[in-house]
Amino acid sequence: MESNSNNPRWRILIVTLPFIILFSGCSHRVSKLYPEIIPKSFEATLVLNPQSTQALNILYLGCGNLVLEKEGDAIITDPFFSNQKVLKLVGSINTNPDRYSEWKETLESHLSPSSIKAGLVAHTHYDHVMDLPILLHEHFFPKMEAVYGNPYLPQMLQHFKNEGPKLVGLQEQQIYNPNEPNDSGYEWIKISPKIRFLAIESNHAPHVGHKLFMSKSLKEKHFQKHLVWPEDKVSAFKWTVGTTYSFLVDFISSDTLRVFIQTSASEPPNGLPPRAELQKKKVDLAILCYASAPNVKDYPGLILDYIKPKKTVLVHWEDFFRTPRSPEDVKLVRGTNPKKVKKRIEVLNLKSVKDHFVMPKPGTFIHVKY
Repeated sequence: MESNSNNPRWRILIVTLPFIILFSGCSHRVSKLYPEIIPKSFEATLVLNPQSTQALNILYLGCGNLVLEKEGDAIITDPFFSNQKVLKLVGSINTNPDRYSEWKETLESHLSPSSIKAGLVAHTHYDHVMDLPILLHEHFFPKMEAVYGNPYLPQMLQHFKNEGPKLVGLQEQQIYNPNEPNDSGYEWIKISPKIRFLAIESNHAPHVGHKLFMSKSLKEKHFQKHLVWPEDKVSAFKWTVGTTYSFLVDFISSDTLRVFIQTSASEPPNGLPPRAELQKKKVDLAILCYASAPNVKDYPGLILDYIKPKKTVLVHWEDFFRTPRSPEDVKLVRGTNPKKVKKRIEVLNLKSVKDHFVMPKPGTFIHVKY
């Protein structure tokens, strides 16, 4: 009989036990903690400039998954909808067809899939990228030309390289490295005449203490063998983080809108955009990650002080270890100290927390007037 110590499943359980303990706790009802910044309906308006007639539409779909659209051109970030129960992460996970149907219905009720020209993936944990294969396989975005992510992305999705969009692993010379303040060799990447982006090297906040789970080197052969079809099961911890990015995105017009997107809390200076770019054009809108925020000192205060946006949208805040029974059935992600984050937000040097922040429920459509 095989001893427990030599059983692969037992080894996985031992390694993942701190993760399971951390995220098996209770999640909190958001209404008790953040009623002032959570829109009461699934439609919201953010006013950056009351006199302007220009607008950006943002659809928040959960975790780091957003669609940002202006005048028929759009990008999508971190496509994910297949919430997983904590104990399932000990084994293998896959795309959920029922959740996919709900996700498609929500997106199509607000925006045309043909408007989406490119995808941006912040890193390669499962909750940022595992649902991309089915979208590629079904050609859901008929005019998408490329998905940009870290070098692990095309290796993980190697069986989906010929499904239309290019899977682009960003190279070091294209990315701004904030740990080298004099770095000027980065590249703005043009998505369309109306949209461009700059990738910024970041890092992922630890899940507990100084520990970041799912951070080992990529096992490319595992994906070559196990992710052949979009609904195939892959070992959860094989979705390893890789390099993490923040993004500056410009929506170009006579009055260009600059959006800073960070869907994973980071430890500064990681993730901070170049000062030279901020001097040319300030950040108008910040989209920041809520999950793991308490595990980074002075987050989100330090980064907000650095980029000084007019407004901030908090995302990746809801509990994605459960399937909500309805759109209103949302709770805060487990493993986060909500009182600590709330206190950090309240001490920021802002005229009004309510006027600066919005924390949308998944499925919320935000009209940004700038």
